[in-house]
Amino acid sequence: MGAKRKALNLREIVVMASISAAFGVLYLLWIFFGQFVKGLLGPVGWGLITGLWVMAPIVCAYIIRKPGVALIAEMIAAGTEIMVGSVSAGTVLILGFTQGLGVEIALALFLWRSYRLSVLMLAGVCGMVANFFTIYVMYGYSQYSSIITLLMLSTMLISGAWLGGWGSKSIADALSRTGVLNNFALGKMHRDGRLGHSVD
Repeated sequence: MGAKRKALNLREIVVMASISAAFGVLYLLWIFFGQFVKGLLGPVGWGLITGLWVMAPIVCAYIIRKPGVALIAEMIAAGTEIMVGSVSAGTVLILGFTQGLGVEIALALFLWRSYRLSVLMLAGVCGMVANFFTIYVMYGYSQYSSIITLLMLSTMLISGAWLGGWGSKSIADALSRTGVLNNFALGKMHRDGRLGHSVD
């Protein structure tokens, strides 16, 4: 019974794929916006917008609340990003995997049972830690001074917590209040008034 409850059903798969695909398109657009921000504010300022790249796994995991959702969602978003025009397929897939894994590990620490704001913010931070170390190796960020690197990591972590964690929760809660998620774990918790309890 427990295994059956944790398995994704068709409705959950369709919604996860739809949300992730939408974020995949946004991810690609965000890359161009990110280049503008980096040119204007440098790598430290750029770090403040990076949290968006972990929103797909956090939104989907918060709505569906099952193991593996975060990683799968981020891989779908990465795949969509490639299909709609990204020229760096290998890099996008690697980043998608590491970011999704970072979010998944954070949720696994709580056995996929707690989805309160603090946990989602931690998930965003972990996703950004994974992102940082991946791009540090792949893009040769060792060229920056230690101070710039630490400041960039700091702004990425802030963005992961705020934009990735709080932002994702806000989006999913807004969707839930419309009633479109009534058949999902989050919608049922909103309907039953159980948000805010320890199992959230």
